Amino acid sequence: MALYQITDELTARCYALRMALDEIVEQRDPAPGMHTYMAADVPRLARELIRVAAVADRRAGATWSQIGEALGISADAARARYGRVRLVAEGQAETSGPRPPAGP
Repeated sequence: MALYQITDELTARCYALRMALDEIVEQRDPAPGMHTYMAADVPRLARELIRVAAVADRRAGATWSQIGEALGISADAARARYGRVRLVAEGQAETSGPRPPAGP
């Protein structure tokens, strides 16, 4: 379930960024700072997606070698990075992230 939620959020952010970029192409005037705001949270969301995927794969029986190989790191590095990670209860997801730029 967490994978779907994070994937949906990441997809929504990418779509919003695409719409903002379309405004530039069409020579409309987006709010100053909006493009950076829209893109700023994407790396955090991607890291969270990988974290949740690693936990889900371990629950499904994947080895640390398999997870590490998928990430391009060693099994030991994968275990060190994700071995103590647990999914938070639904409804307690992290809500921090960049704030929209202040209006005029």
